[in-house]
Amino acid sequence: MVIEIEEFFVFQLQKCPVAFQHKFKLIYQQLKIVDKPADVKNITAITGNKNYYKLYIEESRIGMMMKDGKLYILCFLYNQYFE
Repeated sequence: MVIEIEEFFVFQLQKCPVAFQHKFKLIYQQLKIVDKPADVKNITAITGNKNYYKLYIEESRIGMMMKDGKLYILCFLYNQYFE
């Protein structure tokens, strides 16, 4: 699967602990080899819109969107490390 990561998400991810970044990296590697995001553990489709997905890592949620055969990782919907 082709994946595009938004700059804003990279900015947000850099503020997270290294252990959290490592967990994201493992999921990112899984996403590259599957056909659809829901094939990866902890990713669910958003009810009512089949093109949007949520990735859960610990207590955090990350928003993703499928468009034209690409998966866009958009931003944190909730980040447990931001206060």
